[in-house]
Amino acid sequence: MSKAPNRPERTAQRTPLGQRNRLSFGNLDPDFVYRVVNDKDSRLKDAQAAGYEFVVSDEKLGDIRVAEGSSMDSRVAKPVGGGVTGYLMRIPKEFYDEDQTAKYDKINKSEEAMKPKKGQIGEGLTHE
Repeated sequence: MSKAPNRPERTAQRTPLGQRNRLSFGNLDPDFVYRVVNDKDSRLKDAQAAGYEFVVSDEKLGDIRVAEGSSMDSRVAKPVGGGVTGYLMRIPKEFYDEDQTAKYDKINKSEEAMKPKKGQIGEGLTHE
């Protein structure tokens, strides 16, 4: 069996075929939480009303694909299929954390309302 030919050293991380992350983006500020918002219905306006802002950069969102054209503005965007464009948006981490706390408080109150109260049918029953 012959020895494999000498291969050049890798200068970049190799990504196997079929494992590309088309929505990856580097250099994200850890003080923000990021999400891709589709330009569909009123989603962009709703996100802005909730405190999200467009990420502005010369970088492209995700892996480069030959068939994609360049963007006309500096908002980070990516075609996501069906003629829809997804925009990278961000919100300050403290706002995101406040929203998550409010969401979980609402869930906890809803779950608490489902629990039997003292004197209601089902009190003291156990499930095995």
